[in-house]
Amino acid sequence: MRIDRLRLRAPLAALAAGTCALCAAAGAFAPSARAGWSEAQLASVHNGRLEQADGASTALDLSGDGRWVVFQTAATNFFADDDADAPATMRRGGIFRFDRVTGALALVADGDLLDEESGELLRRGASAPSVSDDGRFVVFATAQRLVPQDANDNIDVYVRDMALPLPADRASGGAYQLVSARDGGDEPATYAPREEPLPGRNPGAAVYPGQAISGDGRRVVFRTTEQSSDLPDRAELDTQPGNVFVRDLQAKRTVLVTRAFDGDDAGGALAPIALSRDGATVAWVGTQAPLQTRMVEGESLDGGQPYYLWRRWDDAGAATRRITGLADPDDPGCLPGITIESNPIALGPCYGALAGNDSGFGDISGRVPALSADGWTVAFLSGSGARPAQDVDLFLDAYVTSMQPGVSRKAGTQVVTRGTTAPNPLANGDIESIALSADGRRLLLVTGRRQFLAPAPPLAGDVRSTPGSSELYAVDLGGATRRVLRPGGSGDVDGAVDSGAALSADGRTVAFLSRATNLVPGDANEQTDVFIVQEVADPVNAAPPAGLGQDAVDIDVAAGGEDDFAARAVSRPDGSLLLRVTVPGAGALRAVARTRPPAARRGSARGPRRAVRARVVATGSSRPRRRSTVSVTLRLAAKDRKAVRRGTPLPVRVTVTLRPTPSGRTRTTSLNARFRVVRAQRRAARRAK
Repeated sequence: MRIDRLRLRAPLAALAAGTCALCAAAGAFAPSARAGWSEAQLASVHNGRLEQADGASTALDLSGDGRWVVFQTAATNFFADDDADAPATMRRGGIFRFDRVTGALALVADGDLLDEESGELLRRGASAPSVSDDGRFVVFATAQRLVPQDANDNIDVYVRDMALPLPADRASGGAYQLVSARDGGDEPATYAPREEPLPGRNPGAAVYPGQAISGDGRRVVFRTTEQSSDLPDRAELDTQPGNVFVRDLQAKRTVLVTRAFDGDDAGGALAPIALSRDGATVAWVGTQAPLQTRMVEGESLDGGQPYYLWRRWDDAGAATRRITGLADPDDPGCLPGITIESNPIALGPCYGALAGNDSGFGDISGRVPALSADGWTVAFLSGSGARPAQDVDLFLDAYVTSMQPGVSRKAGTQVVTRGTTAPNPLANGDIESIALSADGRRLLLVTGRRQFLAPAPPLAGDVRSTPGSSELYAVDLGGATRRVLRPGGSGDVDGAVDSGAALSADGRTVAFLSRATNLVPGDANEQTDVFIVQEVADPVNAAPPAGLGQDAVDIDVAAGGEDDFAARAVSRPDGSLLLRVTVPGAGALRAVARTRPPAARRGSARGPRRAVRARVVATGSSRPRRRSTVSVTLRLAAKDRKAVRRGTPLPVRVTVTLRPTPSGRTRTTSLNARFRVVRAQRRAARRAK
């Protein structure tokens, strides 16, 4: 999406200084009475080319210092002009890093490689990014060969050093380092062959986005997926899939985390895995808990039951512990021989913080726990309810617990949110995801709730006025709950916030995904984009957010017309023109695009000056039934479409008319726009090679 006019704004002083929040004095941010959140800043934008992403973004992470955002996108218009696709292929996006201070966008790793003609997937590209505190190191999974020794056809885990340039031959130059490697060296893992091979995307290793790398970029946590392997240092392919490993990139150590009591691999790890910022602690959702951690007599020994698990991986004598649950084996009074039962109101030393199992009343298999910087504080979601519970509301709620030695699960657990069994649409619904500040005092929630019942910290300020969409809330333990997003200072976001939002180390900067169109002026690409907001002491008088992406105004054309009848146009990559028209009510809407030549050509010796008439090149219509914003797509006729596809933009004047029903005055507005193909120049460069 093209941004024709761009107003530069002063960078934030704190970000320009480039200081790391973890290097500053620790402590929760105490908001003043006027504290609030800044305007949103757009990160999925190429400011050098003045274009929004032409594809959706799907995963992200935010550096500890709050300056760098890494994200996975399907956009094809972010590659450099001299970075052409290989012949007969094209890349579907990749992972990019956005600098909030300068507005610069840098490629981290290429996305999926596709056959240009058929669209068939040839090789799986980079996905699931996480970034170090200073933004230098980015970890991800890919099936592409990024180091010379990676000769398998499996998905492996890599880390990119953004301080090193990216050569055309990705496997040379040392910009990438293999993470899913055998202990003691750089030899890649070997995986058992799949019964039905998946060329270019055979399962191997994976990371979970957002919490896979330590703050200093030295350690990475990953898991094996479907096939057995020779990790960490086996002579045979006899390590079962579903195991968690930590890789120390400097020492070249690969350590098994999911270790059974007998020292063998336990397996059972599911996708959500988190590594603390200090790199010492791993938390994950996994099955096979009876093989790894103490169970209390009377509990189910079903190895398929998911649990939240936690371990100080670098301590050889440290056992895997449970974060929460029906039982409390950490209670000093829970002695061998004491039996518990599945009774939500029973009390006693062996009964845990929850009325049921971790996943008893809500699926936690995709819910990643969040860790403080030192790993001793854990935030998690569960639908089982706090013990004792007469009724369970069946919604996922947020909890925080301390894993400090000597603290039982009951004593260490704090209920952050609580639903209700009453039919209350304001207070019900899942907490969809959770993030945690470095000091463990601020939580970031994604939820559709608009009411937070005690014991949640009281809500400060307003909430969304309409139901149905998930939003962001910052929860200060011992303080207040605050709504994060307020478009233009008030009102509702017109699109949901996706789960998986990220929080800086100090808890004052948030990165998130949303399809909303009213977070930044002129956003009309109709894609899920990446946004950032920052907490400020005085939002009324605060400077606008730094970075060129904030100023994504007037995409191709300025909105035209009256307040209740206005239109804006966006050039789509396929050569069509998308109109978004705000209408005051029902009626018949018609849009006409005419060529926009100069009014006249100057005379010459060959003849007098003559006028050049405009001609109609595209039309579109819609029948809105109420006050709303409607979309109308304009497509060119074949002869004009060929010229546009060759890279020649076609300027037009678009007239939009609304004839209201049943009566009222006809409304008309007009605006300038262009038909063009975003990728034409890049494809031409590729073919020229």
